[in-house]
Amino acid sequence: MEYILSNVNLLYGEELELKKNYAIWIKEGRIKTIIQDSVLPIGLDVIDGESGYLIPGLIDLHIHMMWDGSLNPVHTSESEGYEQMLIRSISNCHTYLQHGITTVRDIGSIEDIALHVAKGIKRGLIPGPEVIASGKTLTMTGGHDPFWAQFVDGKDEALKGVRRQIYKGAEVIKVSATGGVYGRTEGEEVGNAELSFEEIEVICNEAHRFGLKVASHAIGRAGIYNSILAGVDTIEHGHFLDEELVTIMETRNTAWIPTLYVYKQIATGEGIPSYAREKAIEIVNIHREAFKSFFNRDILIGAGSDAGSPCTSHSALIDELKTMYEIVQDTKKILKTATVNAGKILGREVGQIKVGFAADFVLLKENPLVDLGNLLTIKKVIVKGKRVSNL
Repeated sequence: MEYILSNVNLLYGEELELKKNYAIWIKEGRIKTIIQDSVLPIGLDVIDGESGYLIPGLIDLHIHMMWDGSLNPVHTSESEGYEQMLIRSISNCHTYLQHGITTVRDIGSIEDIALHVAKGIKRGLIPGPEVIASGKTLTMTGGHDPFWAQFVDGKDEALKGVRRQIYKGAEVIKVSATGGVYGRTEGEEVGNAELSFEEIEVICNEAHRFGLKVASHAIGRAGIYNSILAGVDTIEHGHFLDEELVTIMETRNTAWIPTLYVYKQIATGEGIPSYAREKAIEIVNIHREAFKSFFNRDILIGAGSDAGSPCTSHSALIDELKTMYEIVQDTKKILKTATVNAGKILGREVGQIKVGFAADFVLLKENPLVDLGNLLTIKKVIVKGKRVSNL
């Protein structure tokens, strides 16, 4: 597990600085050093990168690996049964690797399926990206996405709920602070605050005590406000962000995972149920304006595709980045949301080509800083120093 990848143009460090004719010395799954091609050491295996563009492995901060991305993923999961859902999850992990996605954060799975897949990958039983999973979400009784929820009502149940997920091996905790778009046909609205401030605060305090971060599904303003003040680490979706909320996020280092593409799909996709389409249409322009207004503020913005959700494939991270670019035309800053920023949001040494960081790379034929579409020109994918085959 020690070799050199040479003859590459790499996007280096926090600013994705283009450095030409460099080589990466990889040892035991990490970047040992970065050197020029002219001073390669003798005695190590050398792989020729053929003047490709080496970027950090992509990171998708919001996925649901057990869902199929169809018009109605809930119906698919209800008809498949546990074993088929598990098989589908493993298959989708291969899809991530094929598209250069080397780390994912799964925040919602029936019967904690993603926790089992994550353990299988860590133990080397199955190939896949690094999976950081919540398993079941913590939701009020009857709240958003009940099919993979652990219902908690009141502070005592909230405390027990987060402890239960930690015991089962969760590496992130997911809460539902508001209703959703593609939830129940009646009785669920995006503006409804669900878990209370006090419940979310208990969850955050206990998760943080054990070193875990908390992600909050929060669309409506009241739920976003409760989540930020309670201490969540990431706001997922965040359509109704405003100046006051973003200012508080800046002071509290709260990150934002906008997931723009999935709502555009729900608003425009053929066959989407009318109740969901109408809610999506109502909020998608608000979402875009929030992204445009607050993209350059002092908050970390990370890319999350909501992969597996309605009309959203498990390669949709690229679509998410392209959707961001439609609103903010800055390829480097957009690419950072799925690399540098995402690694910082996770608090892990991923997302950068930097000494000491994980040797997670995508080798491309073309420069993605010129065109984000070049993220599809994949030559090689490397995860923790191991080359992925069968691309």
